[in-house]
Amino acid sequence: MVMVLIIKDQLIPPFILLFALSTIPFWKGEKQFSKKKVVFPMIVLFLLYAVSFLFVANKASGILQLTTRLSFLIFPLLALLMTNGGKHARFGLKWGFILGSGISMLFSLIQAIITEGGFSGAAFQSNVYGLNMHPSYLALIFLFASALLFLDPSKSKVIKMGKWAFLGLTVISLFYLRSLGAFVCVAAIFTAVPIWKTLKTKNWKWLLTLPVYGLIFFIGLKSSDRISNDVAASLKSVGVWAESPSKFIENNVNNIESNTVRLVVWTISANMIYENPFGVGLGDENDLLMREYYSHGYSGYAERRLNPHQQFLQTGISIGWLGLAVLLILFVSLIIASYRTNDLALYIGAICISVSCLFESMLERQVGVIFLSILLFYIAMVRFQQQKSKSVE
Repeated sequence: MVMVLIIKDQLIPPFILLFALSTIPFWKGEKQFSKKKVVFPMIVLFLLYAVSFLFVANKASGILQLTTRLSFLIFPLLALLMTNGGKHARFGLKWGFILGSGISMLFSLIQAIITEGGFSGAAFQSNVYGLNMHPSYLALIFLFASALLFLDPSKSKVIKMGKWAFLGLTVISLFYLRSLGAFVCVAAIFTAVPIWKTLKTKNWKWLLTLPVYGLIFFIGLKSSDRISNDVAASLKSVGVWAESPSKFIENNVNNIESNTVRLVVWTISANMIYENPFGVGLGDENDLLMREYYSHGYSGYAERRLNPHQQFLQTGISIGWLGLAVLLILFVSLIIASYRTNDLALYIGAICISVSCLFESMLERQVGVIFLSILLFYIAMVRFQQQKSKSVE
C-alpha cells in the first residue's frame, strides 16, 4: 500500500481497502480505546469537515474533498478496532516507506539524467525530478523513510551498508528538489533530535550539539547559490511585509514570486478566518478565497486557483477556529505520543509533518492526508502495544 502511495498515489484507494480488509482477523478481543486516545482528534477533525459540508453551496467540490479526507476516519478506526497484529502492520508500513522511497528516488534520478542529460544541477529540476508528486510531499516521505531505515536496530551488514547509501540518495534528492519545506524540516530535525536525546538520557550536553548542527545546516545552505538566494529573498520579503501587510498587498498585485505569493495569500486567508470564525465550509473555501483575490485585484492568483499554502490557514477557512484548535491538538498529541514511543524515527516523522503544514497546505491532497493518517495509525499501534505490555507486567 505505502509503495503505491509513493510511486503512483492515484492508484492508492483499492490498496487502502485491501489493507483494511487484511486487518479484520485482528479485530477480536478487548478494544481498550483509552489506550489509543491519540486517534480521537483526527476523527473529530473529519467529523467537523463532514458537518461543514452540509451547509456549503458547492456540493460537488465538497464531496470530492470529503472523500479525499476519508483516511482521517479509516485509519483511526482501524487502530481502534485492532487488538493485535500491530507488529505485522508496522513491519509492512515501515518497509513500504523504505522500498517505495528508494525506488522513487532512483527512478527520479535516472529519469532526470536521461531527460536533461549529465549530472549538472540543471538535470535535477523539481518538475522532472519530482514528477510523480509535488516536491514537498516527496521530501517529507523521503526524510521519514530515511529515518526509519537509518535508525533500524538490525545488525545485518547489508542493512548497515544500505543505510548510508539510502541516506546519501536522500541528501541528493533533497538538494535537487529545492523544496523550502524540506530544508525547514531538516532544520527542525537538527533542533528536535538533541532535545530528544537530552530528555531521554537526562544529559544536557546533547544541547551543545545544536550550534554544530546549525553550522552544518548553514554550510548546506551556502553550498548552493540557488538555495542561499532563496533564503535571502525569503527574509527580505518577510521584512518588507512586516512593515505593513496591507501596503505589501497593494504593491505586489499578481506578483508570482514564491515568497510574495505566500505572504499575500497568508494575509488574505487570515483576514477571511477573522471574518468567518465558524469557517465557510468544506467545498466553498476555494471559491470564496478566489473571490477575495479578485476583490484585491489579484486576478492572476484566482486564475491559478492558489490555495493558502499553509494548512492551519486552510483548515481555519474551511471549519473556523474550532477546526484550527482541533488540528493543533492533533499535531501536539501526535508529537507527544511519538516521543513516548521511544522511537526516534516516529518522532522525526511527527515533527516533519507538523512543520511542513506551516508552509504548505499538506492535507489538501490525498498523499498528505494518507501520510498523516498512516503515521498516526503507526504511532497509535506502537503506544497500544507498549501500554498493553506494561499492564501485563
